Amino acid sequence: MNRKLLAVLAHPDDESFGPGGTLARYAAEGVEVHIAIATDGVAGSVVDEFEDEMERLVAVRTKELETAVSILGGTLHMLCYRDSGYINDPANEHPDAFIQADEQEAVGRIVALIREIQPQVVLTHDETGGYFHPDHIMCWKITTAAFHAAGDPDQYQEIGPAPFQPQKLYYTAFSNRWVKFAIFMMRLRGQDPTRWGRNQDIDMTRIGVDPAKITTMIDYRTYWDVKRLASAAHSSQGGGTSFNRLLPAWLQKQLFGRDSFMRAYPPMTSGQREKDLFA
Repeated sequence: MNRKLLAVLAHPDDESFGPGGTLARYAAEGVEVHIAIATDGVAGSVVDEFEDEMERLVAVRTKELETAVSILGGTLHMLCYRDSGYINDPANEHPDAFIQADEQEAVGRIVALIREIQPQVVLTHDETGGYFHPDHIMCWKITTAAFHAAGDPDQYQEIGPAPFQPQKLYYTAFSNRWVKFAIFMMRLRGQDPTRWGRNQDIDMTRIGVDPAKITTMIDYRTYWDVKRLASAAHSSQGGGTSFNRLLPAWLQKQLFGRDSFMRAYPPMTSGQREKDLFA
């Protein structure tokens, strides 16, 4: 059986900065990896050297995304919604913003992808969006609904092809153990952990999940360099170098060369752990 995976993520760069190692590993192992990106990235901030590119940011980020997905070995699908911006950004109110989209229509787009691709595994952001980004939360909402609707012949009858039900649904997640350590280090340096990130819109004290909720760990250390190269393709976003830059590459690889997920469906017995999304 041809193994297939569909990742539905919010922004250009989420595929690389997020579960890029997992996507690269499965693509290298012969899995048909599909990556759907919901927004165009137009409301994203950029590093200083790209300030002059703001007028053509959609084109810049689209090119970066195409390059990154090619490096990861995936097939790209773009939903082409407008980036809604960061938390409480005025861009949230733009009529074309992803979070302003008709949910029924948006779910239908993912249903159509699922029925066309027929993946055994679907993955997306968790219900907090990782750090409460509105586009990430919207992605979780519509992908979860589409996962359960895609196999129901009574739902979205006007959308072809035939109904198809994927076997497993996963949410990206990361342990709050590392977050607590990062908060400790930030406070030592006199930084405010409730105002982290380029837009200072991330409250570090609210992110990360209890390690007990993590059901699945994917070791991608063999593909560390693939993830790094894909991340580097997103030059306008800093190329993924803003975090861990003080640690040598070999140590980063050993410490962070695993992606963690929560299996949303089918539910797992407490204490169970997986090392393979297709297990």
